[in-house]
Amino acid sequence: MNKLTLLFSLVTLLVFIGCIKPLELPAQHKDPNVLRCEKDCGTQDLDDEFTFQARLERGANVTFIEDDIILSSAHILGFDENKKDTFSCGAEAATKRNTDWAHHKRSMYVVDGKNYPNKEIIIAKVLDISARATGLPPGYDIVVAHVDRNCKECSKDVNIKITPIAIANNLPLMDTKALHVVVPGNSQMNKGRFYVDHLLNGRIWGAQNTSCSRQTIKHDGKLNPPMLFDTSGSPVIFKECGKYVLHGLHGNGAQDNGYMYEFLQLLQTQKEWIQSEIYRWTGRTEMLDSCSPTGTRSFMPGNEFDVPQNDCNKETYAVDHHPQNFPSCRTSHSILDSIWAIKMPVNR
Repeated sequence: MNKLTLLFSLVTLLVFIGCIKPLELPAQHKDPNVLRCEKDCGTQDLDDEFTFQARLERGANVTFIEDDIILSSAHILGFDENKKDTFSCGAEAATKRNTDWAHHKRSMYVVDGKNYPNKEIIIAKVLDISARATGLPPGYDIVVAHVDRNCKECSKDVNIKITPIAIANNLPLMDTKALHVVVPGNSQMNKGRFYVDHLLNGRIWGAQNTSCSRQTIKHDGKLNPPMLFDTSGSPVIFKECGKYVLHGLHGNGAQDNGYMYEFLQLLQTQKEWIQSEIYRWTGRTEMLDSCSPTGTRSFMPGNEFDVPQNDCNKETYAVDHHPQNFPSCRTSHSILDSIWAIKMPVNR
């Protein structure tokens, strides 16, 4: 079999079995046969260093980026790559019918991450959502939501402090050390919110209209830890200006040769859109910022950005979504970095 035929066969197989799928898998679903961690994973956040990480009462991780704003993967609310009628580019997402939001928007709550899954302490109610959900990578898979921290159902007996995390301004350099912060779906994985080391040594890539929006992470148990399932929407963070900032979200990936390749959904190119939604909901024209002397900065349209901002359209890509078919980001990575960066194999 020649290389071209082998490549075509592998691509066809990937598409046929749908291995590039969101990783928020139902409990009864048989997970891919890859290296994974299922018990006593990571280090529990006993010192409450990462209180920004919480979980929806109905499952899936969410991250507080403001006191009243959360982020996660859009597919956790039913914005599915197989349901093109749910594809969204902003506020229209709240009007889509065939989603979890449409079915449960009157009773969607956020629970504290420290005590979950042993206790479900309600700390917020979701008021409204906006999403960029445009299908498989390099399409978008992001939902941002406005929440009420003083909701009627919110716990009054326990004072849960949340310290939000700012979104990164810049893309990280190759081999930047990072952390993956997770609220587990079960007590075997960990007894509460925890974190595990990551190394950002993978290629940053995207399509023409979604440039610099994905980074590949190979969960090989060596440079990066074994795969964690039931963690969609959980963030990878690194330090910028001496403070932890939000880099990308777990939730999409593909398997190859016994390993999972995560395609992190990066957020640096989304700040203008997120700021605009915050303004629509609250009237605020600034967001948290790790490098500003005041701790906040405006990312409204017309301001300067450290990374070019991406727009959104519902373009669908060719049948073959293999990352190698899409160009590397040139904003932060040199050509040398791209050569040495971890990539998803095309063939074996």
